[in-house]
Amino acid sequence: MFKKILVANRGEIACRIARTCRKLGIQVATVHSIADRTALHVREIGESIEIGAAPATESYLVIDRIVEAALRVGADAVHPGYGFLAENGDFAEALAKKGVAFIGPSPDVLRQFGNKASAKQIARLAGVPVVPGTDRPSASIKEIERAVTGMKLPLLLKAAAGGGGKGMRVVANVATVNADIQAAMREGKSSFGDPSLIVEQFLPNARHIEVQILGDGQGNVVHLFDRECSLQRRHQKVIEEAPVLSLAPALRESILAHAVRLGERVRYAGLGTVEFIVKDADAFFLEVNPRIQVEHPVTESVTGLDLVELQIRAVADGALPVAQADVSVSGVAIEARLYAEDADNGFLPSTGTIGKLRLTDKVRVDAGITEGMAITPYYDPMIAKLIATAATRTEAYTRLNAALLDCMVSGVTTNLTFLRRIVSDTSVLANEVHTGTIDAMIASGAEVSRFSLDAHIAAGLWLWSRRSCRIWGGREGLTSWRLGSGVPESSAAPAIHLTASGRSHDVRFGYAGRPDALLVNVDGHEVIFTFHAHGDGQVTIAYDDVAITVMPSVSDGFAGFASAVANSGFSVHPYLSGSLLAHAGANDGQVRAPMMGRVVSVNVEKGQTVAVGDVLAVMESMKMELTIASPTAGCVTHIDCVADATVERDQVVFVVSTNAENAA
Repeated sequence: MFKKILVANRGEIACRIARTCRKLGIQVATVHSIADRTALHVREIGESIEIGAAPATESYLVIDRIVEAALRVGADAVHPGYGFLAENGDFAEALAKKGVAFIGPSPDVLRQFGNKASAKQIARLAGVPVVPGTDRPSASIKEIERAVTGMKLPLLLKAAAGGGGKGMRVVANVATVNADIQAAMREGKSSFGDPSLIVEQFLPNARHIEVQILGDGQGNVVHLFDRECSLQRRHQKVIEEAPVLSLAPALRESILAHAVRLGERVRYAGLGTVEFIVKDADAFFLEVNPRIQVEHPVTESVTGLDLVELQIRAVADGALPVAQADVSVSGVAIEARLYAEDADNGFLPSTGTIGKLRLTDKVRVDAGITEGMAITPYYDPMIAKLIATAATRTEAYTRLNAALLDCMVSGVTTNLTFLRRIVSDTSVLANEVHTGTIDAMIASGAEVSRFSLDAHIAAGLWLWSRRSCRIWGGREGLTSWRLGSGVPESSAAPAIHLTASGRSHDVRFGYAGRPDALLVNVDGHEVIFTFHAHGDGQVTIAYDDVAITVMPSVSDGFAGFASAVANSGFSVHPYLSGSLLAHAGANDGQVRAPMMGRVVSVNVEKGQTVAVGDVLAVMESMKMELTIASPTAGCVTHIDCVADATVERDQVVFVVSTNAENAA
């Protein structure tokens, strides 16, 4: 058995691995970037080596620095976790040259399975059906364009070295092929250090099924059953289940057999996941993730096995620690991934500092974040994973729903409300799901929150929290506006820009006849609120005959605001600029960055004429790309961003003056 393991990762998975190491009596150390100096994994593990700047390409993806860290702490093995270098054969080889074990497959197997193209070739040789497409990776835009031309749309571009949904683009329109290829290549390069792509036929509205395998490196492989992973957004999983209950028994057994056969063919060592796409009762091989998966806890919950322990023992001993006959499942486990992202606005990542954080004790929780920690644009925005286990699928979903209602996060926008919506959706509860289910939910236009006045509450709390600020006293205030007298009516000033639940609102305030009350007018709809602050930081808000209690968090500058109500299912996750605007909130042509991140490219020049929707710049945050488009037709009169620079959320990056203004 290993004496000391270096965990070459961060966040919840680093904490998770460390817990098993300590259970086994193995010493543990880790690594961190400059941005992670005070991160939870650094604090929990206790010994950590700083390996570089915040971007992963300058820290967690730098092989030499991690190998050096392993030698420095005296580790005889490295656990890569998932992501970063977990599937990098060069990394495993570099460790081997220094006499340090890699807890995973051999370098050759990593290169075979870590690359989606070669993995497809192995699957074909093993007689496993594969999704039609290319099986030779290419970093040539022209070569990928030629491959796309010879196939029927829609197609899927996939980073050959990728995983976790990164570096993937659906090509549905010939006109966007070049831009889609470049975006997928940039994400592949940023996330995995390799821009190479393969092209596959895109199979929409299919089931995404995966099989957990374990090998000893000697040709012996067992499966630890399967997982249902069809509930996804942006090709990344949101909800996972174990075991799979959606397939005919014969098809399910064939998928399990295919996965074991693939592992046996390459003499697989350690944990791995074989993924399949199921369409119209046919199963096609997708890829192998030669590492531990984010969703491994659901398999642990139904098998009673510690997968990290099995992974370590299989590699350390070169023997299977469990026989196939000894692996069985009992009950159903469901995992929900809690992210710092805006589910109502294209799942854009949300950066900021975690304010109040309460994670339930009703189910298993694997977390990598605590109160006061920052969500940065450099890494995946996962906050925690909630895993509910029960005897039946229905009961497991009931427990997960109750657990989500028991959680609260402030300071950043999260997908908490959206997760609650998913786990109570009728199609989900009926197990009638596919990879397009979440997109269909969004397209349906159904309300994400069951409370319709979230924008009013957000705006009211924002201003009420500033009772001591100058804007409440007209003599020294910026607006010459006061709330001390008058009749209940909305005022012409001040106004704020507010985005709540993915929608923009015109917000005004007015005097409500008493010092603890405020009139809030959002898009012409007036509501009078009264506020009562409690000693524990909570605030009770009353309107009409309703009273709700929230835990507010309001920040200045590039402001983020979030509040939630314990055990009620109500939550508010708006984003507001925090700045007072001109009378009536007139459009001033300012274009603001939708999130904190790195500017990939600036696509316009000062003085250039643009139309509505023209791309002004491309940004990247948390390995996700998005475009900043012009909201109006006009002339670019100001640019305040450059390529490779970091911008803050809500920072004014462009000013587009209207054609009428230019003519004047």
